Amino acid sequence: MISLKVGLSWLIGFVLLATLLINLTIQSMHAGPRIRAEAGSNLRLVREFVLTSIASLPDDENPTLVLRRLYANLGALRHVDIKILERGEAPPTQWSMADHASDDDPPTWFVKLVGVPSPRVILVPIRVNARDYGSVAIVSNPLDELEEIWSDMTWLASISLVVTLAIVILLLLLIRFSLTPFGALQAGLADLEAGKSGIRIAPRGASEFRNISNALNSLATTLDRMRQENRDLVNEIIEIGDSERKEIARDLHDEAGPCLFSIRAAAASLQEVVAQSPPDPVRLRQLSAIMDRASEALQSLFRGLLGRLRPKGLSELGLEAALKNLFASWSAGHPEVELRLSSPYDLSSLDETTAFTAYRVVQESVTNVFRHANANWAQVTLEFGWDRFGDRGESETEDAPTLIVIVEDDGIGLAAEHRSGMGLLGMRERVQGLGGRMKVERRAAGGTRVFVSLPIRDEEEPDRE
Repeated sequence: MISLKVGLSWLIGFVLLATLLINLTIQSMHAGPRIRAEAGSNLRLVREFVLTSIASLPDDENPTLVLRRLYANLGALRHVDIKILERGEAPPTQWSMADHASDDDPPTWFVKLVGVPSPRVILVPIRVNARDYGSVAIVSNPLDELEEIWSDMTWLASISLVVTLAIVILLLLLIRFSLTPFGALQAGLADLEAGKSGIRIAPRGASEFRNISNALNSLATTLDRMRQENRDLVNEIIEIGDSERKEIARDLHDEAGPCLFSIRAAAASLQEVVAQSPPDPVRLRQLSAIMDRASEALQSLFRGLLGRLRPKGLSELGLEAALKNLFASWSAGHPEVELRLSSPYDLSSLDETTAFTAYRVVQESVTNVFRHANANWAQVTLEFGWDRFGDRGESETEDAPTLIVIVEDDGIGLAAEHRSGMGLLGMRERVQGLGGRMKVERRAAGGTRVFVSLPIRDEEEPDRE
């Protein structure tokens, strides 16, 4: 797997080299037409110069000697060669690069690649006073122009390579410096995966890295809070379970123990009375009455324990009847708070899990009203509605039937720095466990409003799961 730093460096280096190759290719393609145009232009200029020189020759001297001295003083000309041919001397049949070889000449492969045009030879006769002294041969030399093109391309390639290497080196340094926050982000994610708490990443580098660092810090803070809430909730559940077991053990010891002892003692006495001949009927009635009262006390004790473990009448009578029984017991114990129950629909079709969760939500919410709200009234509303649940994936998100539970009061409302206690956390865990949602907010008119939406499951859904 290639790293981002190496990939970017290779990409930019490839782009720069490709640009250089494209420029060199374009220059190579234009080199041939450029040489031809330059050669034709130089030939025309030199021909005019030669004609002018011949026309200005003195009559009393040998024209060929004058022309030789003149062209010798001119030195080596670029792009053309000038040769003085004596009368009857044949012009050169071909031009060879070997005759003009030098250290600056381009390589042979470049000459073949460009396609150097064949040399052109122009003969200008030397006539003075109608007398023929020979001719001047003007031969085009395309190698000079090709040398200039090769020199330009060599310099361009050298400078481009140096600039490319410099850019790549600077880019590597810049990428290395810019990607430094990646190490801290990777370490932070590894710590989060390992379950460590208190993970914080210092925002630094580019704005994108700062945003990612802030998002990870927010995620770490949320995870820390969730872990602490889960620990508190587990501890609370353990404490509540221990407390419930202690109370049940105390009730069984304090109430069930004497009743069982009374029944056992009465049974022993009953055996003694029955053994008498004849048995004392008055004593039998007394013993049977003692056993009946003890059995009734045990039955009442067990009924109360079962009511604490499971709401009375929820399975047999349904959610509405169980809430009415709960409201009746609350009204007797808290007559200062007016309780209202609004349930316009038949709730008997609810599955047991949803009904039990709704019952616990109402129980905990109204208990909080009694403990904290200092309210004059509280109203519980249960109704059916529609909500959007996307726990099956965004593509399958659809409107689903829900049971909506609303608990309102006119109390003091939520404080600005309010934090959810164990009761609300337990409610939220129950609701989210069923795929529902819960919201606790302050009413505009004062007081608190608890909104809970629970999805209604089909009867076949547990089987499918």
